[in-house]
Amino acid sequence: MQFVDKFLHCFFSDYSLTSVSENDKEFISELSVRNFSSPDIESIQTEYNFLQPNDQLTFIITFGDAEPVSLYSISLDFLKFKTELENEYKHQVGELINATLIITKGKVANNISIYDLVTFTETLQKLSVAEAFAIFNRVLSNTTFINFTVLNLDKAFNTASIFFTQLDANTTAHTFNERRKRLDSILSASNYINIEDHNLTPDDFQMQTENAKHSELCSLFNHFAVVLSVVYLFDITSLKENELEFKINGYKSIKGKVDVKSLPINSTREYYNIYNWVYCGGNINDKIGLARNIISLHFEKSGLIELKGNPFQSIQSSYKVYEKQNIKQYIEIRNRISDQLLDFNNRANKVIETFAIGFQKSALALISFYISAIVIKVLSKGDFVNLFSLDATLLSIAFISGSFIYYRVAKWEVREQRQRFIDSYINLKERYMDLLEAEDIERILNYDKEFNADVAFIDNKLKAYSRLWLWFLAILLSITILLFCTYNLAQVFDTLLWKLLLKYTCEF
Repeated sequence: MQFVDKFLHCFFSDYSLTSVSENDKEFISELSVRNFSSPDIESIQTEYNFLQPNDQLTFIITFGDAEPVSLYSISLDFLKFKTELENEYKHQVGELINATLIITKGKVANNISIYDLVTFTETLQKLSVAEAFAIFNRVLSNTTFINFTVLNLDKAFNTASIFFTQLDANTTAHTFNERRKRLDSILSASNYINIEDHNLTPDDFQMQTENAKHSELCSLFNHFAVVLSVVYLFDITSLKENELEFKINGYKSIKGKVDVKSLPINSTREYYNIYNWVYCGGNINDKIGLARNIISLHFEKSGLIELKGNPFQSIQSSYKVYEKQNIKQYIEIRNRISDQLLDFNNRANKVIETFAIGFQKSALALISFYISAIVIKVLSKGDFVNLFSLDATLLSIAFISGSFIYYRVAKWEVREQRQRFIDSYINLKERYMDLLEAEDIERILNYDKEFNADVAFIDNKLKAYSRLWLWFLAILLSITILLFCTYNLAQVFDTLLWKLLLKYTCEF
């Protein structure tokens, strides 16, 4: 209590502490005094500078059984306080004097004052582990970090989310980006009954930098980190005061109750390393299952959680074996997908190949018909004049129309096969979702590069063959009609049908 000693000596020549405590909300000290000294106003004003701007002070002095005299920082009046003390003391000379100093703390921009770090540490040590967790759950509520500004601190130190800094230090916003992610992972992988009251991670307490002068606080925080590591590695846990009830299902199924307040740190230190490895990334369910198996084999005694040997090393070795087995399976899956990609490429070729063969057959049939018609006409007449009579022309148009209908059917079939090709590819990706991560599937499939190329190949080839087919039919039709009109136009006009049409038109 050095920070307030000079201030108290303005009122008392000597005093003794009855009790003192400090947490995140307040600092409270109770004093027993024998000798009261009338304070000097200037001295009070000078020594009052320990109070931080965001905090409020209440100073209460009681002479014997008389009414207490109080000083409040929200309405400071040192002269009035001095006068009331002197008037009250006149009637209570020789009586036991009690004094209470209360500092109520404010939290501004994630900053909270600590006036006596030793007292703060001692207060935490007196609490049960569950009570201590409740304090820090309150402190870290709706934030990723807290900065304790400490009076008379020689060197700053911190965990991932709790910082102890000097008053004059330039405080910056610290962001433990993994905190929210870790809490979400913890909720999915473990069942801690008190998670709503202790929404904390071991990283909140694991010291990253330490201060030798405050080794007790650093050790206490590291102890808290171990307790929470145990909580989040076991299957089911609950904490009441200092009693942790647990159940772990590994190669052995073990349950019990332990006093975590007296948990030996040396035989449990590896819990944090295991926790950090499990929740640092990868498949958490696989990793925590493996960790539980190995941990259950390394308990010193059944029903207790102290560890023997090097379980963390055993876990890492086991995981390497597990990864090698998974890598073999992974390579097999990759090869299987690659084979299916080649199959898709072949399917794309077959889709358009069928259409191309249809065009070739249709063209060959038409050409064969025309060659036959020309040969027969030449053999029967002996010349190339008037190759296309009315009957031959109509038959040619019928053949061309049939080829066009076949073209439409073949094109419809290609589009259906194209859509089936796309649906099959989508089903392929969905089929492997249970085995691989979505991003990994995309990477194996080269982000659909080959698939898009196959679809574009089908579209381009379909367009090219369609144009070729239509141009081929259009040219044949044009030549047929042109040749017919050249030699048979008069014959057409002389037909009964044409005469009837002309007569009907003239009547109108």
